[in-house]
Amino acid sequence: MDLLAGFEDAVRLISLGGTGDIGMNMTLVARQGCMIAVDCGMMFPDERHPGVDVILPDMTYVLEHVEQFAGVVLTHGHEDHIGAVPYLMEKIPVRVYGTRLTLGLLEAKLQEFHPVEGSELIELEPGIAERVGDFDVELVRVSHSIPDGMGLLIKTPAGDIFHTGDFKFDQTPIGSPGPDFQRLARMGEEGLLCLLSDCTNVERPGYSLSERKVGETLHNLLRDAPGRVVVTTFASNIGRIQQVIDQSMACGRKVAVTGRSMERMTAVAARLGYLHVPPETMVDVRDIDELPPREVTVITTGSQGEPLSALARMARGSHRHVRIVEGDTVVMSASPIPGNESLIWRVINDLFAEGARVIYGSDQGVHASGHGYREEIKLMLSLTRPRFAIPVHGDQRHLVLYGDLAQEMGLPRERIFMLYAGASVEFRNGKGYRAANVPAEAVNVDGLGVGDVGDVVLNDRQILAAEGIFLPVLVVERDTMRLLAPPEVYSRGFVYMDQAQELVEATREVMLRTLEGFHEEGETDPEELYDRIKGSVAKFLYELTGRRPIVLPVIMPVGEGDAGELKDVDEDDISELLELDDDLDVI
Repeated sequence: MDLLAGFEDAVRLISLGGTGDIGMNMTLVARQGCMIAVDCGMMFPDERHPGVDVILPDMTYVLEHVEQFAGVVLTHGHEDHIGAVPYLMEKIPVRVYGTRLTLGLLEAKLQEFHPVEGSELIELEPGIAERVGDFDVELVRVSHSIPDGMGLLIKTPAGDIFHTGDFKFDQTPIGSPGPDFQRLARMGEEGLLCLLSDCTNVERPGYSLSERKVGETLHNLLRDAPGRVVVTTFASNIGRIQQVIDQSMACGRKVAVTGRSMERMTAVAARLGYLHVPPETMVDVRDIDELPPREVTVITTGSQGEPLSALARMARGSHRHVRIVEGDTVVMSASPIPGNESLIWRVINDLFAEGARVIYGSDQGVHASGHGYREEIKLMLSLTRPRFAIPVHGDQRHLVLYGDLAQEMGLPRERIFMLYAGASVEFRNGKGYRAANVPAEAVNVDGLGVGDVGDVVLNDRQILAAEGIFLPVLVVERDTMRLLAPPEVYSRGFVYMDQAQELVEATREVMLRTLEGFHEEGETDPEELYDRIKGSVAKFLYELTGRRPIVLPVIMPVGEGDAGELKDVDEDDISELLELDDDLDVI
């Protein structure tokens, strides 16, 4: 059903992600009979998502209105903007629009997926309006930490809408032209209905550091370092990688690349002409030991402390080709993603332990954010002069603080909308209205499973990690629920059971009392017995220890004819029946 039926001049903006969380960026723009998406990205899990590989936006609304869906327009090639596209393309045919680099990076990702027939990648040039469905769209250059960072201007019946993408105003960028100030100012002159603005760094005063300043710092480090220099950054930061290569050449160093994503990204960027790598500068990482240390630079993955990354393996001494030694310098040329700090500190400490000098921290000048600071956000508002504003790409505090900033800039509070995931706003006749919410539950990807790990599973995993698991075991006669063998208790991650015999005996007593009360009431339902044992044991454990492990009673009903075989049941028999491994603590 077309929710805008009857409103030919109306347009609706729907957030499916990227508002209230940093990641999963996806915004729908809908008019009567047609809908497009701006970006379709993933989010990486944090400590709230144990075992989850990546998190996707809920695309149910798109799938329910597939006949109206005209495609996805991508602002740039970062995972939090393109990472969910392959998952959508496995469900429905999708036209995807973007620049040559952005589509090249997406194409590399698609090699691991199976898009349905009819999907298509369509290249757009900045500054040239193109028809996508019933919308005229135009990519507008901004600066970011990856080449071809774009904003997106969308012509709609209700007025023009501009999505900034991820932006900063770097007037001395590396690897791509600077922002198109003239086009941004012309939007303001022509009249902009709504600005959807990156607000990630709204808390930071002033202006962000230029990428060229980072190059100067890198040059000094590479020139003065007494041995090898290992630089880690985001694999998608093509401009930073180019700077490392250029400054290494200037300092007489050869460059080796290691780490799967870094190797893939540099290969794609070089093939498409976005990364310029003189062949004589590059060496295979397997050959770096044949060169003097002062002539070697290694570019690697692992800036976020990922345990399986190349840098983490170097820090542990398990990398096949690079072993950190005294005299090496490691440059952490990236800022921590919230939630990764403990992993990063672990790697930094391990690097120091191996004898490396580690350069890290925002005050070292080795990293520049790809997102504009407060004054740049204000400049975007001043140039575009929107009638309405919507902050995107930010946590909840960023959205609220952006609203305060926009109000300081003269925009009335009633024209500033907060679109948390699932919320929508509709524009018609020059006015903005709150509209109906749509499904927007995050979709967790765990291995091959997409969406089958929900909040209940994640909550159980968190409890298991924090409190452990406790398994009371009862072997009972099938029809009467009478006990046929002494109660047993199994545990993992709760307490060291060999030193908790009083707890064991007390738990058995609780189980026996519960079973006795169950029989006195004439109950014979095994599910009822399960619930009672679970409740009584959980209550007892909390009162005694203050902990709440997952309590999973195991009720093993057997037939009357089998009872005689249970007199010699031992721990190994119970373990086999429960399919538990040998490492389980058995009481």
